Amino acid sequence: TLPEDQGGRDINMPDLLASETTVGPLYDNPGPNLSPRFSFAWDVFGDGRTALRGGYGLYFNNNVQQNLIVTITNPPFTPRPVSPRPDFPTPDFSMGVPLAIRPIQWDIQTPRLHTWNVNVQQALPSKMLLTVGYAGSRGRNLLRNGDVNVPVPETLPDGTAFYPPTASRPNRSFSAIEHKTSDGQSWYDALIVELRRVSPGGLSFQSSYTFSKNIDTTQATTFFSDATNGTVSWMPEFADPNYNRGPADYHAKHNWVVNFTWDMPFARESDGVTRALFANWQLAGIGRYRSGPPLTVFVQANRSRSRWFPSLGPGLGPDRPSLAPGRTTDDAVQGDPAQWFDPTAFVLQPAGTMGQTGRGAFEGPDLRALDLALVKRIPWGWLGPAGRVELRIEAFNVFNRANFSTPSLLAFAGTADGQAPLPTFGRIRQTATSARQMQLGIRVQF
Repeated sequence: TLPEDQGGRDINMPDLLASETTVGPLYDNPGPNLSPRFSFAWDVFGDGRTALRGGYGLYFNNNVQQNLIVTITNPPFTPRPVSPRPDFPTPDFSMGVPLAIRPIQWDIQTPRLHTWNVNVQQALPSKMLLTVGYAGSRGRNLLRNGDVNVPVPETLPDGTAFYPPTASRPNRSFSAIEHKTSDGQSWYDALIVELRRVSPGGLSFQSSYTFSKNIDTTQATTFFSDATNGTVSWMPEFADPNYNRGPADYHAKHNWVVNFTWDMPFARESDGVTRALFANWQLAGIGRYRSGPPLTVFVQANRSRSRWFPSLGPGLGPDRPSLAPGRTTDDAVQGDPAQWFDPTAFVLQPAGTMGQTGRGAFEGPDLRALDLALVKRIPWGWLGPAGRVELRIEAFNVFNRANFSTPSLLAFAGTADGQAPLPTFGRIRQTATSARQMQLGIRVQF
């Protein structure tokens, strides 16, 4: 159903060139949604050892709550004046500075995700099961966010989009029109390999590897506070419809997870005292490897003069720089946590133009971690038939690897020609996981 503010503060803006908002329903409700899905399983040879499985589903999402929160921060109920040079602590708004606004697309569509998969499972000796499959999805009408009140650029003879200094916003009654739209798209394809062994009282393990490609045009959320290392806001696309197409913020080309439990066969033929001391020990572990996340590099100022100004998270910017001639996205990454990027690989684009580096074009630090637990299980009949006490020693990030977080992504200040990269560009200030940690514990089961 269509959300409705009980205070009557909902507004809409079907005409983005209108001089004021319209008080009323947020958008034209797209109506009911269907989610058909089907699947199949086939015992290929009829012996219960080889199975072919597959399925398809159409899923839909509703309007995200963040969209509804910001709707009551719109004029006329909550004016949001924008002053480029406020005089704090008492800014003068009498000059009639324009207002920023955050309407939802009037004819918004329901986000939809087509999801499918097919895989083959084969039973192997020693109680093992191998699964090899393909999974994919296609997102349509995904929610995204951007400032749509930006000038239409001129086209230079070489085809470059150019914003002259005199370019003005189409709707001069407002500054940024931060439009919540449903025109995002996504593409996901993955090879999945899993090897599993289940053996109560012995060695059990599961090893899952995914080789995937996850592309989108920004999606999954529509507000800067939910951004990760990129940006949820799409930059102007007049010159290139694919300017914002790139790896999703949560893309991981390689992802391998392995876990195991081993009931250690100590003292199986020893005397009672020895058996009591050394029997019922279990070793368990979880190992993870994930390739680095995609990174987007930014210019701090609006170098392109596009006037693009939606809500942005800290450490992001309204423009992207260009690569220096002869440099590539691969050799631009040095991999040093003190300076993850090679600053000489980037140049500040000419004023009035968009930078050429892609969204999510660079790879960040990977993650590798191994956690282990050694458990001694002591039966205790007073707690019941299943009663026991476990003495546990657990170690996290056993090899004490430094798994680095996202580096600083601001390459240039962008306020003047010929500027050098910022000294903090590419510097990593924190880790994604903690250092090695060990703990002792007692668990009582009844």
